Amino acid sequence: MVDLYISWLAYDKRAHQDRVIILFGQFKLINSMKISQNLKQILIFIILVLGLSYLVFWGPIALLKLRTANLVEGKVYNLTAFIFFLIGGFVPSIVGIFLTKIYDNKSGLKHLLKSAIDFKIGNQAFIIIFAYPIIVGTLQLIINSLSGGSFDYSQFIKQLPSIIPLIILGPLSEEFGWRGFLQKRVNNEFSPILGSLVIGTTWSLWHLPLFFMLGTSQHDFNMPFLPFMVAVTSSSFIYTYVYIKSNQSLFSAILLHWVGTYIMQVIASQVTRTLVYNYLESLPTLLIGVLFMFILHKHGAKKVTKDYAS
Repeated sequence: MVDLYISWLAYDKRAHQDRVIILFGQFKLINSMKISQNLKQILIFIILVLGLSYLVFWGPIALLKLRTANLVEGKVYNLTAFIFFLIGGFVPSIVGIFLTKIYDNKSGLKHLLKSAIDFKIGNQAFIIIFAYPIIVGTLQLIINSLSGGSFDYSQFIKQLPSIIPLIILGPLSEEFGWRGFLQKRVNNEFSPILGSLVIGTTWSLWHLPLFFMLGTSQHDFNMPFLPFMVAVTSSSFIYTYVYIKSNQSLFSAILLHWVGTYIMQVIASQVTRTLVYNYLESLPTLLIGVLFMFILHKHGAKKVTKDYAS
């Protein structure tokens, strides 16, 4: 199967070149459009992130049905595919850092990296960061119980060893892109609500190949994509609010992503998955997201305009 994967990457060189030409042709098309430079940067980021994930890293693994690893159990099934899987998980941050260097120069990149260790995010942001995942998780467990499911609460302790790699696979591998690069640009271009929808839609679509990839929780737990998309898009409203309230601190997004990923991982791996639960699982996130959408509405006329470039 590894040979098949390598063959897929190498097959039909002309077709591969055509895809590259098409990809760069999109950039040329975007640059020729009479739109703001900010909007061009948003579109280029989205095309790069989705294009690399679908065509180079995650798409081929899903297409060839290669089993990569089980991070909860600490098992690696296919080293080559696992390496591509890991690199694919870093695409948002890699693209975000790369484009920051291009558009915001060294000073912008320095500010981005410093923002990731800016711990002064305010008490309100800290409270939301820890309360939001706990509330969502609690409501999901109630839904699981009402739908006749069981849950082993000791898993919150047993899965603690996975919390260290989880800060890399998710928060650090994604947030330099979603919040570090994209968030400030959508905040400058759109209202906080519309900006959150742009990020949430892109963020959820980036995950789509995982639903067809053997060994991922999305595939192995038979998670439907639509409720996942609703949950991710709804959570973007909370991320946007925390980002604004923490004075655009990237650390706030990293911490929220880290806490949320761990709690959701434990719950997702232990709940009894029924058709009812699969579609009601996103309801708590949706309700809280709608609440924060109304809160963000107050910021509609107050675009966050902090210039990171020198």
